[in-house]
Amino acid sequence: MSVAMLCFVLNDTVAKTLSDQINVGEFIAIRGLFASTIIAVLVIAMGHVRDIPKALSRQVLVRTLFDVVSTFLFIIALFHLPLPNVTAVLQAVPLVVTVMAAAFLGEAVGWKRLSAILIGFAGVLLIVKPGGDGFNNYIWLALACVFTVAIRDLATRKLNLTVPSIIVAFTNSVCVMLGGVVWAAFEGFQPVTAAQTGWIGLGSVFLVGGYLFTVMSLRGTEVAYTAPFRYTLIIYALILGYVVFGDVPDSWSMLGILLIIGSGLFTLYREQRLKKRIGFGKRPVR
Repeated sequence: MSVAMLCFVLNDTVAKTLSDQINVGEFIAIRGLFASTIIAVLVIAMGHVRDIPKALSRQVLVRTLFDVVSTFLFIIALFHLPLPNVTAVLQAVPLVVTVMAAAFLGEAVGWKRLSAILIGFAGVLLIVKPGGDGFNNYIWLALACVFTVAIRDLATRKLNLTVPSIIVAFTNSVCVMLGGVVWAAFEGFQPVTAAQTGWIGLGSVFLVGGYLFTVMSLRGTEVAYTAPFRYTLIIYALILGYVVFGDVPDSWSMLGILLIIGSGLFTLYREQRLKKRIGFGKRPVR
């Protein structure tokens, strides 16, 4: 998961660098073409061609749908917001996963975890700053992306283990590419230079790495085991945001980041404690 986060931040850095040079749909379409080609080669090399029909399973398609939506929400937000801010808001995903697991899967959430979740959401508000000078409507897309990614992660946990991870990644990449083509048809195409194409190709390599490592880390295991490593994402984003774009979050944003990370880790800790019982016949720890 940690390696996946680094891959995604490197890909995001490439996307942010090109944000004033290329349209959203065109960027996603070209990057998707590169990524799909790379993954197709891997599918053949790994001998999984016969498994391609498994991509049409409902579980895979549902996960892919939410990944396509989250990709567009994130890229549009990233094109118009600082890299560390968008990345930090996405760190609320584990908190939303906990809430959704309680609401739809019947998992118990005690007052301690609920308090931690509320603190985490307060951290999001400190970063977003509704009504502040730096607030703009694109932040709503980042917030919507939090929920679509949370649903995608829950769907990933439900994938049939007979479907190879590379097939899941291939399905996702192709569908995102097709979504980019459709979006670009309405948004309009513009000439792309060789340098821009090269950067997009490099970003696609990072993206493929992120796909594969994320799917492999989430399948067949509990979110709690991998979720803490998601927070390495914010470290990478803070470093690259400063080095590449000169972005430095203000004090309130840094406090918000710490609140999100702290509440997320505490929530995961309580989820693990919830599975243990203190003595025979006693209630689970909340």
